[in-house]
Amino acid sequence: MNPHSAKRKGHGSALLEILLLLAALLFLFPIFYLVLTSVKAPSLFYQPLAMPDSFYWGHYAKAFDKVNVWRGFFNTFAISAGSIGLIILVSSMAGYVIARIPRKFFQFLFYFFISGMVIPLQTGMIPIFKMGVALHLIDTRSFLILLYAAGALPMATFMYTGFTKSVPREIEESAAIDGYGRFRSFWLIIFPLMLPATGTLIMLNIYGIWNDLFGPLLYLKDPAKMTLMAQVVQFKANNQSIDYGPIFALCVMATLPLIVLFFFTQKYMMKGLVIGAVKG
Repeated sequence: MNPHSAKRKGHGSALLEILLLLAALLFLFPIFYLVLTSVKAPSLFYQPLAMPDSFYWGHYAKAFDKVNVWRGFFNTFAISAGSIGLIILVSSMAGYVIARIPRKFFQFLFYFFISGMVIPLQTGMIPIFKMGVALHLIDTRSFLILLYAAGALPMATFMYTGFTKSVPREIEESAAIDGYGRFRSFWLIIFPLMLPATGTLIMLNIYGIWNDLFGPLLYLKDPAKMTLMAQVVQFKANNQSIDYGPIFALCVMATLPLIVLFFFTQKYMMKGLVIGAVKG
């Protein structure tokens, strides 16, 4: 290789790394500012560039005093876990059947599923609300779980279908020789191999479900069933003040679980996306 070409390539790689580092810092700054501001004393709160000499936990104490944070955590976790679990349960089985059974009905079912990806959620708000009233599901966490799952099923089924095609059929044939039925073979052998796709789906959906504000405000009435994001808005509306310290503290507490989850699942995200795109 030409030394000059290698040198230019090295400079280009270094420049690219610097640009990526700057971009990462740019994206991380809002999180840093959110956490830093939540522990600032009231005298420094409205000074964006001021660094606190010590951590002030009064905003967190006020947030716990005014809002039932633990109940909000429970509601948010229950709705998010229920939605993600239902998405994985239904879409994994649907994607497996569509990928493994080459019948026109299942191919039609595949296109029926992915057609839901082009329908905006806002177009169905009024019919969905009327349906919830008719079924007596308004003001229940179960209704939100069903709505979130239904909205994510098209994309999830598409990904599981593509990922299933990357799993060799010989694995299932060997399991059948050992006496495994299709159902048992799927849950004990095939589904564990879909861990990258499952991790990807969790990452793609958990943020929208966890941070959703409009759904709880529209379909829930009981304050005891409100999620963390709805509690943040209601705290501001009920107090009718410009005391943003507790709001920043609530936002930090609502964001922290997602950051922890990202560190545990981010390694599966790119792998699941790439395989699903190539085989889909």
